[in-house]
Amino acid sequence: MTMSLRLPIRSATTHVLRGCAVVLVVIAAVAAGIGWLYALRCVAGLRVGPLLADALPLQRLAGGAAQPLGRMVAAWLPAGLVAGLGIALVSGMHRAARSVAVFALALVFVLAAAAASDALTHNETIRSQIRQEPHRAAAWVAAGLMALGALLAPVMGRGAGRQAP
Repeated sequence: MTMSLRLPIRSATTHVLRGCAVVLVVIAAVAAGIGWLYALRCVAGLRVGPLLADALPLQRLAGGAAQPLGRMVAAWLPAGLVAGLGIALVSGMHRAARSVAVFALALVFVLAAAAASDALTHNETIRSQIRQEPHRAAAWVAAGLMALGALLAPVMGRGAGRQAP
């Protein structure tokens, strides 16, 4: 009887820990994507494609918030690839599930970071900015590129040969 009570608790604890690990992996990947986009903002060779307004909200005052799609791809696709690899290592999620999880979590974290940046540049509260963020294409593109990167990440871990692509 004691044994049967321990298994569900251990299983639930394992699921919670894996879920927390997935969230932490995506937070780290979003931070890396933002960092890479800032690092690449002056690379002329990546000035390809349409400009996405407010891709770098903290650069708004300096006039460099809009970034071309080429830079977005160069920053966010590898971040998604790393997120997909990290999630594969800490969970048993299949590629499609990893991609959906990365998209949803990345969108939330990118929108939150953009709202915080906008609040800082406008000297307003985050609450006043959060309603405007979902209307900005750059956050959706960033989350989509991360999801694509996660989908492209190779299958790893236990049973890698048995998982569907």
